[in-house]
Amino acid sequence: MEWHYEPATLFPVEIRAERVDPALSQIGVVVYDDGLFRDALLARCAAGLVASGYRLGGVVQSNTRRSGRRRCDMYVKDLLGGDEIKISLDRGNEARGCRLDPDAFARINAWVERAVLERVDLLIINKFGREEAHGRGLRSVIAKALIAEIPLVIGVSTRNLCEFLTFVGDSTTRLKPDIEAITAWCRNAIEDGAHHRFQPRLSSARA
Repeated sequence: MEWHYEPATLFPVEIRAERVDPALSQIGVVVYDDGLFRDALLARCAAGLVASGYRLGGVVQSNTRRSGRRRCDMYVKDLLGGDEIKISLDRGNEARGCRLDPDAFARINAWVERAVLERVDLLIINKFGREEAHGRGLRSVIAKALIAEIPLVIGVSTRNLCEFLTFVGDSTTRLKPDIEAITAWCRNAIEDGAHHRFQPRLSSARA
């Protein structure tokens, strides 16, 4: 299936930290207003990191336009297993309200949970949306990833940002919506996480 996206404008690498030491941050937040731009940006970032040999988990979204339809068909891809499913219901052009397939959330939740259990290098979640803001969706597996100290990159809309920060606390770095900036943060977060995972305990070092 062909993935459709608008090319992301590249800016100089810049990371604006929301805490004193961004190197210690576990969460990279991409704040957005345009969901299609967010999806394309995170999908490109994930593809580049996978091509570099990193083991990723989580989901990215693609949006395919169909002739005669006002809205895109939405698909999500499991970055660890490679499976892809359609998450949008075809309710017609005049339909209002949420058009997400509720059955898809169970599969996505299982994908992310597996990635956490297998301790991937980095977790990417395309968005912290309305479901998560109301305590549902992927909220529980996001919490598990944070407890497991797996670096996380996540898209958060401006309208859900307050709920997200209330949920995760201050361990965040706000990333510029730019492919180079996000990729640079991801690489640093992965390397920093690997350093802490493989650092010997004090008792072992003394022995």
